[in-house]
Amino acid sequence: MYHVKSFDDVIKIIHANFSGFELESEVVNIKDAVNRITDDDIVAVEDIPGFNRSSVDGYAVIASDTFGSSEALPVQLKLLGEVKMGEKNYLTIASGQAAYIPTGGELPQNADAVVMIEYSEDMDDGFVYIYKPVAPGNNVVFKGDDVKAGDVVLKSGSSLRPQDIGVLAALGIEKVAVKRKIRVGIVSTGDEVVDIRQQPVGSQVRDVNSYFLYSGLLEYSVEPILYGITADSYKKIKTVVETALEECDVVLISGGSSVGTRDETYKIINSVGDPGVLIHGIAVKPGKPTIIGKSGRKALIGLPGHPVSAFFIFKLLVLRLIDVMNGTTSRPESTVKAVMTVNYPSNNGREEFVPVILKKEGSGFFAEPVFSKSGLIKLLSSADGYVRVERGSEGICKGCEVDVILF
Repeated sequence: MYHVKSFDDVIKIIHANFSGFELESEVVNIKDAVNRITDDDIVAVEDIPGFNRSSVDGYAVIASDTFGSSEALPVQLKLLGEVKMGEKNYLTIASGQAAYIPTGGELPQNADAVVMIEYSEDMDDGFVYIYKPVAPGNNVVFKGDDVKAGDVVLKSGSSLRPQDIGVLAALGIEKVAVKRKIRVGIVSTGDEVVDIRQQPVGSQVRDVNSYFLYSGLLEYSVEPILYGITADSYKKIKTVVETALEECDVVLISGGSSVGTRDETYKIINSVGDPGVLIHGIAVKPGKPTIIGKSGRKALIGLPGHPVSAFFIFKLLVLRLIDVMNGTTSRPESTVKAVMTVNYPSNNGREEFVPVILKKEGSGFFAEPVFSKSGLIKLLSSADGYVRVERGSEGICKGCEVDVILF
C-alpha cells in the first residue's frame, strides 16, 4: 500500500538523496552550449566595453562647455572632426571643441559626454551649435560599465541561455567547460502498450509516454535513451532496468506504479540496489502512485501509466531531480495572472494541479479549467498551463485571481 508523502516532503527527499551528484566535465563550442550546465565559474579577462563609447548619434563634448545652452542661446563649439566606426580614435578635444560621433563610436580623449544630434545643428561653417546642456557621463557607456575584468559573469551550475552565449561571445570565449549531459533511460511497461507504428487491437494502446518523455528530455538538454516496451513480467522488466541502470544516471519506468497484482515496479526498484524505494505515493493529483528510488548514486522513478499523470510528474519532479543532479537551481517558472472562470472544488486531501486554458479579454487573462477524464491525451495539448491548488484547500472560487504556471 502507499505511504504517501506531501509534495514539499518529496522535494526535500530528492535534495537530500541526489545533491552532490558528480558529472564529468567536457569542453564544447559555444554554438553547441545552449542549455548546457557550466562546470566552473566563468571569469571575464577583459572589460566590456573595452573603450568609452557613445550610446547615441551626436557630438562628443566636454560637458562643462554646454552648461547654460538653450534654444534661445546655443553654445558654439568648433567642429574638430568625425569619429569613424570600427577604427581606433586618435582625436583629442579641448575646451570649446566637439566631434561628431555615431552610436557605438569611441569617445575622443578628454570628452566626457555626448549631445544627441536632435539637440544640435551643423551650419556647415566649421562649428556645431548646442541647444541643450549635458552632464558628465550623459549618453556615454564607459569602459567596463557592462563587464569588468575579474568579474564572475556566469557561476558554476548555470544553465546557458542564448543571452549568456552572447556574453561569452563578447568576451571572445569560443569554448566553454560544461557538465556531461545526464543520461536518462526510458523503460515503457505493460502488456497493453504497443509501438506507435502498430494498430492497437482490443484494449491495446500506443506508447505515448516514451515519446513525450524523450522529447521533454531533449528540450531540457538531457540525453534520453529509449529501451522499448517490456511486458508485465518481473524478470523481463528487471533485466531491462538493470541494463538501463548500467548505462544511465536516471531510469524512468513508465507504468506499473499503481497497486495491483501485476505491477512489478516497486519490487524491482527495491531489488536493483540500495537504498531502494524512497517514496511510494505522493499526495498530489494527478500522479499519486509515483515511485522514487535510488540505486547507489543513481535515480529510478516509476511513473504512472496515464499520460496526463506521467506528464505532470515529469514536469514537476523529474525535471527538478535533473536540476538537483546537475547542481543547478530549478529554472524559473513562467507564470501569468488570470481570473478563474468557474468554481473549482478540491477537497481530496491532495495537492492538485489543474490544467487550464488561457483566454485573453481586454488587458487581462481568464483561466478555464480543462475538464477531462483522467488519461485523455487531448488534455495535454489543449492546456496552456496549470493552477496549483494547495493540499487541504476547498478549491478555487470563480472570480479569484490565480497564478497560471505555463507549460
